Amino acid sequence: MILNIMFSTFFLFLMLFTILDKNEEKKFTKLKGKTMGTYWQVSTPYIPNKLYIKNLIQKNLNEDEALLSSWKKNSLVSKFNKLKKNKLLVINENFFKIISTALKINKKTHGKLDITIGNLINIWGFGEQKKPYRYPSINKIKKNIALTGIQHLKLISNSTGNYIKKNLDGIKINLSTLGEGFAADHLSSILKKEGIENYTISVGGTVLVKTERKENPKIIAIQKPTDKIKSIHLLVRLKNKSISTAGTYRNYYYLKGKKISHLIDPKTGMPVTHNLISVSVISSTALEADGWDSALLILGFKKAKMLALRENLATCFITKKNNTFSTWMSPHFKKFLISSKNVN
Repeated sequence: MILNIMFSTFFLFLMLFTILDKNEEKKFTKLKGKTMGTYWQVSTPYIPNKLYIKNLIQKNLNEDEALLSSWKKNSLVSKFNKLKKNKLLVINENFFKIISTALKINKKTHGKLDITIGNLINIWGFGEQKKPYRYPSINKIKKNIALTGIQHLKLISNSTGNYIKKNLDGIKINLSTLGEGFAADHLSSILKKEGIENYTISVGGTVLVKTERKENPKIIAIQKPTDKIKSIHLLVRLKNKSISTAGTYRNYYYLKGKKISHLIDPKTGMPVTHNLISVSVISSTALEADGWDSALLILGFKKAKMLALRENLATCFITKKNNTFSTWMSPHFKKFLISSKNVN
C-alpha cells in the first residue's frame, strides 16, 4: 500500500467488479494500478495507446491523492488541518466540489456524514495515529467531539477564486469517504477528453460505467459482505451510472474482544455497532454514490431506509443477524437488479 492505515481502512471496502464474457476479454483493454491505499481498474474496448492512457491515469490519481491525503504534509487537506481559525485557504474547483457535496449530504443525513471528524478517526486508530491498546476515555472522546461540526466550516466562491476557512482552531477534516468517488469521476473526465466513451472504472468499492447509446448495460457484481469467502451476493445492470458500496466487515480490528469498525458516528464519537453491514448506492455520479453509502451505513437500517425512500435513492442494504444475511432494496435500486439472494 502506498498510503497509511487511514486511507487503507477507509478505501478497502467491498470489492465490486465487472463480469465479462471470457470470449470477449481479448477484445478489451484492462488497465490497473494503485491509488489511495486501494486499487483502480479501467476496462475499455481495445485501445492501441494503452501505456499512454495508463500513465495519464496514474499521474492524475497521484495528483488527486496529493490533494486529498490527510498525511501528506503539502496536501490541501493537511494545509487546512494546520490552518488557524478565520484564515482563508485557496482551493481549486475539485476541492470545492468535494466539500460542497459533503456538506449537502451532511445536511440530509442529520450530520452522519461529517468530514470534520478527523480527530475522532485518529483516536480510534484509523488515521494518523496507531490503533489504541485501550478504549479512549469518555473525556477524550468528548474533547474530540467538540472539535467537529460542519458549522465551523465556510466555503467562499467569488470573482477572485475559491476559498475555505474554519472558525475553530484544531478542527481536522478527513475526505476518505469521498475519495474513491471523486477519483472515479475524475478518471471518467480524463477518458472522455481522450475520446474514449465506453468504459468501466473501479476505484476500491466504487464502480462507474459509461457506454455508448448502442451498447448494452454492463453487469456488475456485489460481493457477499464477509471477509471469510468471496462469492457474489447480487448482480445489477448499469449504463452511464455509478455504484459505490461501504461496509463494516473488512476494515476493523478487535480491542479487548470487541470489534471496532472504521465508521465513526459523529454524534457519539464511537464506532458503529448495529447490524447494517453493507450499503450500496447507485447514482449518476460516483462522488454522490460514494458520499451517500457511508452516511447511510452510519445511520443504521431503520433511519437509513426512511431516508432512502424520502430522497428516492437507489440503495441496497444488507444486514446480518447471527450468520444470516438479509437484503433490502429501494424501489429505484430494484430497477437495476438482475438477481440476488435473501431479498426482503
